[in-house]
Amino acid sequence: MRERHRRRRTATPLIRARYPGLDSVQVEFEFSDRGKFVPAPQLTVFHPSAPAFFCFACPFGDCDGEFDLTSVIDHTATSGQLQANGGVSCVGTRHRAAPCTLRLEYSISSLRKQTGTFADDGASGSRVR
Repeated sequence: MRERHRRRRTATPLIRARYPGLDSVQVEFEFSDRGKFVPAPQLTVFHPSAPAFFCFACPFGDCDGEFDLTSVIDHTATSGQLQANGGVSCVGTRHRAAPCTLRLEYSISSLRKQTGTFADDGASGSRVR
């Protein structure tokens, strides 16, 4: 799984090629799970020189699942939106063939080159730099 993930990432075009109007994409994760252990929140900023690869392996080391946010980011980037929020559940399998119960809540913000606008926390809409 991890090797397949690495190969797919390497074959993906760069953000500057796939989304020429974007200066960056920021992805925030918060996790929830029925178990005691919950991974820490994560924040990742993708710049134009990064691959436009938005599949993230489940943070549980014994899980074979992933979170694919490619379609969400594609829609956000091509529709002119500055922000998208939502959630997705892991469909992977953990040790002893147990289904993974991890849930990912995401917030995606994009910074556009041509307008200099970006998404904030959603309280007041977009701002101009």
